[in-house]
Amino acid sequence: MKKAITIRLCIVIALSMIATAVLSYYLQIKSAKEVMYSNAELRINQVKEILEKNDAEIKQLNENLEEDYFIRAKAAAYIVQNQPEVIGDLEETRKIASLLQVDELHLFDTEGRLFAGSEPKYYNYTFESGEQMSFFLPMLEDYSLQLCQEVTPNTAESKLMQYIAVWREDHKGIVQIGMEPIRLLEAMKKNELSHIFDLMTTEEGITIFALDLETGKVSGTTDKSMNGSSAADFGLDISSPHLREGKQSWEIVIQGKKNFCVTEVMDNILIGVSGTHEKIYRNVPDNMGLIIFSLCFLALVVIFLILKMLDQIIIQGIYGIIDGTKKIAAGDLDYRVEIKHTPEFARLSSDLNHMVESLLETTGKLSLVFQNVDIPVAVYEYNQDMKRVLATSKIGEILMMTEEELHSALSDRKYFSERIAEICTRPDELEKDVFLIGEEGGPVHYVKVKSYEENGRTLGIIVDMTEEITEKRRIERERDVDVLTALFTRRAFFSRLDGLLKEPERVKTAMLLMTDLDNLKYVNDNWGHECGDEMLKAAADLLMNCKGPEKLAARLSGDEFVLFIYGAESQTEIEGYLDELYARIQETELVMPDGERVKMSLSGGCLYYPECVGSSRELLKIADETMYMVKKSTKGRFARYRKDG
Repeated sequence: MKKAITIRLCIVIALSMIATAVLSYYLQIKSAKEVMYSNAELRINQVKEILEKNDAEIKQLNENLEEDYFIRAKAAAYIVQNQPEVIGDLEETRKIASLLQVDELHLFDTEGRLFAGSEPKYYNYTFESGEQMSFFLPMLEDYSLQLCQEVTPNTAESKLMQYIAVWREDHKGIVQIGMEPIRLLEAMKKNELSHIFDLMTTEEGITIFALDLETGKVSGTTDKSMNGSSAADFGLDISSPHLREGKQSWEIVIQGKKNFCVTEVMDNILIGVSGTHEKIYRNVPDNMGLIIFSLCFLALVVIFLILKMLDQIIIQGIYGIIDGTKKIAAGDLDYRVEIKHTPEFARLSSDLNHMVESLLETTGKLSLVFQNVDIPVAVYEYNQDMKRVLATSKIGEILMMTEEELHSALSDRKYFSERIAEICTRPDELEKDVFLIGEEGGPVHYVKVKSYEENGRTLGIIVDMTEEITEKRRIERERDVDVLTALFTRRAFFSRLDGLLKEPERVKTAMLLMTDLDNLKYVNDNWGHECGDEMLKAAADLLMNCKGPEKLAARLSGDEFVLFIYGAESQTEIEGYLDELYARIQETELVMPDGERVKMSLSGGCLYYPECVGSSRELLKIADETMYMVKKSTKGRFARYRKDG
């Protein structure tokens, strides 16, 4: 009877092993493809995010440049209108262009004819002289128009230029400036696929590429040997409508090697991520060998145990095994089965314990996956029945722990949860669910912490956001700070002032001062723009170092500055700060290269809050008008705006 049971049991187990091996092979192939598909999605999304981010940066840069160009064009129109003697003077016109830092300055009459400017070779061109010039024709019908043209080849030389035109205030002519858009063109180069792929790194056997669906040619790739290839070389039909239906997966051949490829079409460009079969299925043979070995081993153990079950002496051992496996299944991975009634039970106990240790090693495999795809993520897990904490290998690096600290934390669930809670007490002020790690004055990590609890289990995910947030804030800092003077830019000033005006309890009593340099043109004309820049920086230092409870200082454009002192208890307090600033300006001199001393002179108009209220631009307009009253009468002083005149 025991022999018949053994034979039948062997047949059943053998068939089960074959079915399990086939199913396991199928699942491993499917899993490898799913992992490749997920990784490809991440790569494709990364390319899309880079393109979207670059598009946003280009749009913001274009808006900033357009605002700056209009200011320069209006400044040129103001100069020409108030100093008509420069119109026929080529040298003076070129000085104005140099002062305003524009490449070309053109003056048109009311009929749209170019009759003067910094470039005589363009004289007598009209708004009807070619497609580029005709863009400004509508201005002849509407004095309120001011136009900024996109980057376009100019009519005469086909050189890439950007032209901006405004009417003079007296409507006696149109002033146009031309700028060579170097910064904008450089920014647009960053959005080229070939440039993006040059910055991306991939593992050996993984390739990212882009196909132009109009030409069928490779337009960018991380594998330089694919340059010049076509869709037909990979077996892809670019005319197939199925190719454009969201993300698709394909089996293709690249350079004689079979590849599993995931593609997505974006703006008539097919983005693809492919992996060779050797790469994505590299673990399948070893895993199948291990699975077959494990199945054979377990089959022998099962047969042996079933035969021994005929004897009642093992019932107690079976119950012991059952109790132990229940604890392990409940999540107590620290539990070890110790049933030694017979050598067989001892061996089974050892195998079960080895199986638990294999489960614990799963975190190491997960760490290897994260490391291979270069994702700064750590995962931890524990339950109330466990003393230790399971975690992936990057958790120590992300949490800035030494090996000794990490070992202590993972060995004690309670201590580990306290460390996580301590990290969550230092939230970042600007980012949601992001916390700071590190000592003040030392290196700091930004981490996002998310935890989930269910049925006594806790699963946590920690993402290192340091590189992303640092880069984001670097871009914001470069956008908001003037390179020459280190003061806020116009955009940053208005943004912060708008926010302050929404908090009157913080602003209390405040003063807005609008100033500009009186003798910058004199310095630029006599000693050059380098000396002029030194004068601008000296003026910026005076405003930046002005005393006050709290303040904002910004360079609006050219030689125009603005200072906002707030948080004071009274106007008298601010008047003291302003008097001290004025005295320091009077004492400041700049020594020119030839030894001549030039006194610092600023003309300004100011107003007090809440005596004057309104939007940031309304307040600045009042201060600006007050400043120009000073410049028209007696330069070198500050005047206060009063409602009663």
